Amino acid sequence: MKSNQTKKVSFSRAVLLFCLSSFVFVSCENNETIEDTSSSKFTLVETLEKINEQQVQRSPAPGNTPIAGIAVNAQFNELVNALVFVDTELNAGLVPLFSSNGNQFTVFAPTDEAFQNLYNALGVSGIEELPAELVLDVLKYHVVEGRRAANSVVPPVKDRTITTLLGATFTVNRQAAITAVGNTAQITAPNISASNGIIHVIDAVLLPIVPGSTDRSALAPGTQSIAALAVGANFTELVSALAYVDQELNAGLIPLFANGRDQYTVFAPTNEAFQNLYTALGVSNITEIPAPLVLRVLQYHVVEGRRLSNSVVPKNKPRTITTLLGSSFSVTNQGVIQALSNTGAITTADISASNGVIHVIDTVLLPTLN
Repeated sequence: MKSNQTKKVSFSRAVLLFCLSSFVFVSCENNETIEDTSSSKFTLVETLEKINEQQVQRSPAPGNTPIAGIAVNAQFNELVNALVFVDTELNAGLVPLFSSNGNQFTVFAPTDEAFQNLYNALGVSGIEELPAELVLDVLKYHVVEGRRAANSVVPPVKDRTITTLLGATFTVNRQAAITAVGNTAQITAPNISASNGIIHVIDAVLLPIVPGSTDRSALAPGTQSIAALAVGANFTELVSALAYVDQELNAGLIPLFANGRDQYTVFAPTNEAFQNLYTALGVSNITEIPAPLVLRVLQYHVVEGRRLSNSVVPKNKPRTITTLLGSSFSVTNQGVIQALSNTGAITTADISASNGVIHVIDTVLLPTLN
């Protein structure tokens, strides 16, 4: 009896091993992430672990919600903002594309924290401060045509090359680490199934270019502060106005623009613009204007954050710019500024400072004077 039972157990194990071998062989034909165990020395436990891993990575069935809907519902706020930004600025059509149930796409979706890390590295406060064309390239670099589950993205052994909608590629290793052209990232949550594709969550915004190596990259911060540039470029009247309100009101504007770490965008009137204002008011210099009014005027020329011309001058309809004063002005696609009490124009854009950007304008902008 003992001999027969031993034979039965041995036979059962043989059947089990045969079934497992058959399963693995069939799975290899249908899914590339399971290796052919006939050519590898796997133990039974290792084989079972690989089968379990394959079951996890197997492509999920299409869901009911499109990619755009999942991004909104899951609060991928910065990714959604980026999509809306390029659609508004460039008519890229990405939101409608990812909202429809036509073609299938695979999206490597950076978290909000990933975008914030990028903003901090670039010295900007939001996606609107980056060139729209660059943002479009970056977004395309996160998208792959077709429905690619983790098993066809993460390789079993050697690195796998992924070709994106941009045409540029990145590689993924067996630990789900991504090596892009300009940085690295990690897949943190794979296989979120949408009706029109699959989302893999990643912990960094992938860069298709080496930062600072091309004119298409965001304008890098300069080495001099806003205050130093204003002095060096002979913005004499603007500097006098800053010094005046600092002396009279202890406003602290020169230290802010000379040493502050926060980023600002300054619309800097020329000396001629100030002279035109003095003539209109019947005064000879800035000190003949009440200091509280001068402070308000100066604050009306400053915007928080690093805003390049592409996020100031719109492609089509006028863009509203909210200033440090709290009041706003609008800018047309020709770079014409409509302030609350007068108009002006941007004559030189994107002078890069260590703590912001300067756009030269031909008029001292006037808020309401009450």
